[in-house]
Amino acid sequence: MKRLIYLLLVFSPIFIQAQNTTKKATPPKIITKLKIGKKANFETKSIQFIKVTEDSRCPTYVTCVWEGQAKVLIGIYENDTLLEQKQIIIGAKGITPDNNKEILKSGNQTIYGYNLSPHPSGDQKTDPSDYYLEMVVK
Repeated sequence: MKRLIYLLLVFSPIFIQAQNTTKKATPPKIITKLKIGKKANFETKSIQFIKVTEDSRCPTYVTCVWEGQAKVLIGIYENDTLLEQKQIIIGAKGITPDNNKEILKSGNQTIYGYNLSPHPSGDQKTDPSDYYLEMVVK
């Protein structure tokens, strides 16, 4: 019996290991939805979603040769003064992580274009007032 206890004490450290908890946590994405005509404020700067200039993305439930794209016009403001207008091109699957569209840097925040919703549907036309631009704030 003493031998068994001795063997357990000698070999137990081999079988007992601490759990590896050094994995890096990815920070959560903050997605802001911006309707047409509205502004989102980031410190002294703001972004206004002006309009969708093109939406040729392939509608859902339709087979297309080309996936298409959407073009969005936005305005960049500082203290309510228009600094510039930018056009953002969004692919059929939104903006991929490899192809982030930086819209604005304000202080310690960077705002990226992410997606345009809703996606076109094959059976009905999208009302322009239904569009909203999704942006990621990091």
